[in-house]
Amino acid sequence: MPTLVDQIEKAFDDAGFPGEDRLTDSFGEEAEALVRDFKSCRDWRALSPSFLNQAPEGWGTALAYFSGPALQFYLPAYLIADIRGTLEIGDASTRLCAFLVAGYEDKKLARFYGGGTLGAHARCEFALFSAAQVSAIVAYLWWKLEQRGYDPLIEQALENYWLEREALLTRPGRPPPLAR
Repeated sequence: MPTLVDQIEKAFDDAGFPGEDRLTDSFGEEAEALVRDFKSCRDWRALSPSFLNQAPEGWGTALAYFSGPALQFYLPAYLIADIRGTLEIGDASTRLCAFLVAGYEDKKLARFYGGGTLGAHARCEFALFSAAQVSAIVAYLWWKLEQRGYDPLIEQALENYWLEREALLTRPGRPPPLAR
């Protein structure tokens, strides 16, 4: 039986490097540092936990600054490091869930950053994920929820977005499961 790590590796196996100019859609010192750190990292499997924990340049905030395509490419490295207990800084579940819950979902983005809402922006980024990738993310979030015992952020994001998205991609015409 395949493990969660196997599922993630297989799901993201064909994710392509987004290109140096598509690593971030943010501005400022940390975004520029992210480009410097990741522009030569064209294989997410080769990223060490120590690199993930400090990137970019010691801040450990890369997950917050990735563009949608960069998140799709580098996310499996963070998920696997978390599962293996080697991710010390950064939390992939927060990046995958925070803007899909009440209180954050409807917050407005400045026009400078494209306008709209945080929820709409997150959904746009997550629309890049394939059915297999969404299923791997859902499996990871269930795993993360089991590790924590209770996490309203993950539970709400699963209910508000991830389970429905998975159902639409993998089981068209059938409602999403409500609980596991």
